[in-house]
Amino acid sequence: MTSGNLCQTPFGIFQLTRYPARREEPLQAWCAADLLLLEEVHRLETPGTDILVVNDEHGALCVALQPRELWTDSALAALALQGNLTSNSRGQVPVTWSTAEPAAGAALVALRIPKQLPYFQYQLAVLARLTAPGTTVLAAGMDKHLSPRVAALLEEYIGPTERHRGQRKARLFSSRRDDRQGPAPVPAARYYSDTLQGELQALPNVFSQDRLDGGSRLLLEQLPALAHASLLADLACGNGVLGLSAFRRGLASKVLFADESAMAIASAQANAARLFPGDSSQFIFHHGDGLEHCGAPAAELILCNPPFHLHHVVDEYAGRRLLEQCARRLQPAGRLCIVANQHLDYLPTLRRYFSRVERLARDRRFVVWLAQLD
Repeated sequence: MTSGNLCQTPFGIFQLTRYPARREEPLQAWCAADLLLLEEVHRLETPGTDILVVNDEHGALCVALQPRELWTDSALAALALQGNLTSNSRGQVPVTWSTAEPAAGAALVALRIPKQLPYFQYQLAVLARLTAPGTTVLAAGMDKHLSPRVAALLEEYIGPTERHRGQRKARLFSSRRDDRQGPAPVPAARYYSDTLQGELQALPNVFSQDRLDGGSRLLLEQLPALAHASLLADLACGNGVLGLSAFRRGLASKVLFADESAMAIASAQANAARLFPGDSSQFIFHHGDGLEHCGAPAAELILCNPPFHLHHVVDEYAGRRLLEQCARRLQPAGRLCIVANQHLDYLPTLRRYFSRVERLARDRRFVVWLAQLD
């Protein structure tokens, strides 16, 4: 145990680590927004059995509060929570994924404000329906990540809202649920895909939900240069555009879709069912830590447009870690086709794990690499 892992809260001192763990971790597993929420819950003296926690990133809220439930989209957050509950000998906390609804009846909601504003609106709409008048909703975030619309949205969906004075570069908002009828939940975003000759949909917390991002566009242009694979993996799949496009072109006989976001996997499943209604047996879906603990066979080809964020934090370690996973989860002589922002220097990592690496394409913002094992 090191002092850098010890989080001091009004509920006690806890040893907290981030997931995925790495040697000489430069980042803490909690932030000032977590502490503001914990301090206010302690002041209100609400028992954990009456508390719903939303979007806890590494378990700081759940370990301290021992709430009735965690509502999250993130498999990585759930894994972080499990590790920190175990290391602190705390009781288990049930996890409900974002694609389902938490149980009604919480007296208090402790919510970390998510990065995606449509996702925040979706969560507020669900909470408004599930909470009774008089319920307290506490929401907090770091100043640099907060939209100026946070207080207005809480007021619109939940009820009277107080914007508290900022502390430690973080801010707390408190709302009291009243009987107002808030807006309807945010509908799934959609756009037309030329490569798929059909519409793609995405739930509110999916990357690039309403348009094809530039990196994926550049990677899709390289598909004709790739050889056929019996099993292709679309890693960090989002709405499934890469894997579904490869399947449409006949590049793969079967496709595995993997993502740490529950909403991404649900979106990819829905798009596959709608665009390829007779081919359900050709698709595999894995919600988890990349390709870890995935029961599918090793792939011959992996397509990946990796994230360079871990929750709110910009950190290219997330992408480098996925590259190492790919090297372990490919068949012998397997191939990885990856697109990345130009400022992310993945080439040394690719050369560490793959015997051959070539650049397939490059534009003003992105570069596409093809790497192969021996």
